[in-house]
Amino acid sequence: MVEYKSLLIIGAGVHGMTLAISYIEQGGKLDDLLIVDPNSAPLSNWTRQTDSISMSHLRSTRVHHVSSNPYALKQFASRHAYRSNHFKDTFGRPSLELFNNHALTLWDELRLDECFLGNERVMAVRKEGQGFHVQTDRRLIVADSVIVAIGQSATVVLPEWTTERCQHVFTKDREGESNHVTVIGGGITALHYVVKRVNQGHRVTLVTRRPLEVSQFDADREFMGPKGLDQFNRLQQDWTTKRSFVTRERKPGSAPNDLVLKVKRLIQTDAVTHQIGEVERHQDILMVNGERLDDSEIVLCTGIRPQPVKETFLQPLIEQLDLPLTPCGTPVLNNRLEWTDGLYLTGAYADLIIGPFARAVYGGQEAARRILPRLLFAQKSV
Repeated sequence: MVEYKSLLIIGAGVHGMTLAISYIEQGGKLDDLLIVDPNSAPLSNWTRQTDSISMSHLRSTRVHHVSSNPYALKQFASRHAYRSNHFKDTFGRPSLELFNNHALTLWDELRLDECFLGNERVMAVRKEGQGFHVQTDRRLIVADSVIVAIGQSATVVLPEWTTERCQHVFTKDREGESNHVTVIGGGITALHYVVKRVNQGHRVTLVTRRPLEVSQFDADREFMGPKGLDQFNRLQQDWTTKRSFVTRERKPGSAPNDLVLKVKRLIQTDAVTHQIGEVERHQDILMVNGERLDDSEIVLCTGIRPQPVKETFLQPLIEQLDLPLTPCGTPVLNNRLEWTDGLYLTGAYADLIIGPFARAVYGGQEAARRILPRLLFAQKSV
């Protein structure tokens, strides 16, 4: 089975949906587009992970969502009579319910299901002539242009001291829940999960490396625009310094003020026991500050990371075209997020171009702004 398309988007998570929706909103044709994802529905990893921690509100603002119209989410909320509690604080951080309903409604209204191949895994990509041959586990797709928007949700971070008693929150078997849980991690995922387990009536011990840290967003808001990124952009292709910049300015292990205050109240009322210190392993026993951790149930909220690009379906293409990599092993992209003519990457693979917010919802919108104008112009010129 062979499919021929002008544009193939690999991935139907937040970034993949943003690119597909923006493409159609800006005049792209449904017949020219194909979206492939290993899951049966769009946003599958996103909804599974946010559900696992009972996330209530996003960390993004009201203008950051899956549409190219910055006011689309607010307009959607007005049309569907969402109350003010669906926008939190002065930045209007949307509720997860509102964000997801908006995204899936747009998906349906734009008929994107007609060009969606779910439960289909990409195995390899190769360049053939002016286009790309993309082999899935079911068919060959021939595309003029390819956008890789695979996110970073498949690879969880497990500390070196992890034992068999530990489960990562995003791969956890829920049937193993006990009345007392030890949660390790101090970021937004950990704090949401702490609140969830308390609401379930469980005793919770929270272990963090340092006191709870407030940050409304993944990084300072100034990095969402060209003015704030002036210093970053002046580094041009100094990839090592750019990597240090992104690492320094991102705020892992932090959470918005309202969530931090909620957990602090739970600590003050003894609903949560908070231990600050490094986890150490002695044989199969985990210790913090010389005290043994209760190991009846240990849940790690220690993050996710992007899969190294050489370990993805792009490896055959890297070898075929000798595609350049930065010293840290990420693709060398131009300002249009293009690695080679017609191949684009988003998310963590683009953070040395977009900056500290490349992985966030904002990063998907910025990727659409950089990638789609030239693609759409080229299609109209044919």
